[in-house]
Amino acid sequence: MNALFESRRRIEAYCQLLVDAGLARWQTGEGGVIELHMDSGETYVFGDMGMTRLR
Repeated sequence: MNALFESRRRIEAYCQLLVDAGLARWQTGEGGVIELHMDSGETYVFGDMGMTRLR
């Protein structure tokens, strides 16, 4: 397992904890990209090389 894969796996696991706690939800955006929408208003997009905050 390379470091990038392991880092991504951990980030996604932490984000899933937010979803499980009812603080966020997963959504599939345009082009099939995975998005995390936080109840506080932030939106994050998961790409091949990392994640980006949209708002």
